[in-house]
Amino acid sequence: MAVDGPAAAGKTTASLRLARAFGMSYLESGRAYRVLAYEALRNNINPTDQAAMLALCAAVGGRSRAELLGLNRYTSGELRTTEVGRVVSAVAKIAELRTRVTNTLRAWAAGNRRSIVEGRDIGTVVFPSAALKFYLTASVETRAARRVAQEESGTYQEVLADVLRRDQADLTRAASPLRQAPDAILIDTTTLTVDQVVDRMSHRCRDVGLTVP
Repeated sequence: MAVDGPAAAGKTTASLRLARAFGMSYLESGRAYRVLAYEALRNNINPTDQAAMLALCAAVGGRSRAELLGLNRYTSGELRTTEVGRVVSAVAKIAELRTRVTNTLRAWAAGNRRSIVEGRDIGTVVFPSAALKFYLTASVETRAARRVAQEESGTYQEVLADVLRRDQADLTRAASPLRQAPDAILIDTTTLTVDQVVDRMSHRCRDVGLTVP
């Protein structure tokens, strides 16, 4: 299952709850780019230096697939700092790096056939043949307010500006820009509770034959 959408649209919370309800594995694809952004900052590597970032990706991925995908070693606190947030868009713009991450995501999914993968290009590029696709969105004001409540860092205006910046970067990058797949189910979460979002997604899951184990 593919779940896409802009930052703070509710993808992670809804995907995790859906995964638990249906006994599915879960993966947040964006953690791979945050891992690379974190390592670039830690090793004083310019995140816009494509050659250096590709070498870094090869080094991290060479240690283990799980490490590149952020499945071990890294904490959410390390990967979601303001500093990482500022440079992760630059990292995600590198086309060849995205290809390597995409291949790693596909390899992970091959071993986790019953899974939910969340990101921004999952239904359009990574898994275009996914059996079920969702696109979650919300107003930029709502998304900024959610991020302030979740991370408790920065003022609303600062977070709003950062969300707008991230939207612009995701929508306009040349490599795998954020798009709703033609066959993705659109859910606007602006006025919905988490329970309501998960309920709508659950109904669609049952429609395609997914059952609770």
